[in-house]
Amino acid sequence: MADWQATGAPRHYRSPMLAGLPGVVHGFFTRQGGVSTGAYHSLNVSLAAGDRREAVTENLSRMRQALGLARLAGAAQVHGGRAAVITSPDQAREEDIPAVDILVTTVPGLGLLIKQADCQAVMFYDPVNRVVANVHAGWRGQGLNILGETVRLLQSRFGARPADLYAAVGPSLGPCCAEFKNFRREFPPDLWTYQVRPNYFDLWRLSRDQLMAAGIPPARLDLAGLCTRCGADDFYSYRREKITGRQGAIIALQA
Repeated sequence: MADWQATGAPRHYRSPMLAGLPGVVHGFFTRQGGVSTGAYHSLNVSLAAGDRREAVTENLSRMRQALGLARLAGAAQVHGGRAAVITSPDQAREEDIPAVDILVTTVPGLGLLIKQADCQAVMFYDPVNRVVANVHAGWRGQGLNILGETVRLLQSRFGARPADLYAAVGPSLGPCCAEFKNFRREFPPDLWTYQVRPNYFDLWRLSRDQLMAAGIPPARLDLAGLCTRCGADDFYSYRREKITGRQGAIIALQA
């Protein structure tokens, strides 16, 4: 796949693969281009991180407008495997949907928002059935194979064929920085093979393998290969800063 490049205001990355497809808009936003201050400088999208509500509201408005969207739907993420499926505009709400890490919609113009500061935001697009999904995949979610579960949800609920799906994995903690000193307690044994050097893991390769195991062809996968901990100018990173904001990743069907 082509290299990912940042563009726009607010500054965001786009998957070259998704960007080349009709009918879908998306952006993996950086931390630049917002109004938050201090530890949350500047495009923070999370109230849970401790930022001011008016700042977060303005940041979300800027992101929504950058993608030409009418509304956003977000999740109160809990590192679990529950999904929220939105098939009607009436189901969308201003408040985050509680206790979910998978967002799915068939509603055009509704942006699905995932917040992250090292975890992966993984976007899915099914152009045949006109459905998109956005998934919060931290290491706990990967241990639950949340990406495979998302594919199975799209199959069972919408009749999606894995071979028709596209998936893009945004900027997140890279194998350079993904240290897990207690991995024997935290990871199931079948994930230990993703260790690239003592205590460091390649979570990008893990997601790629889980997506392919779910039936998505390699040619329909796109990984940013950008580490959030290394990218101090572009990204929030909990690993690097502890007290910090969250960047947003949004995907939507075009209205």
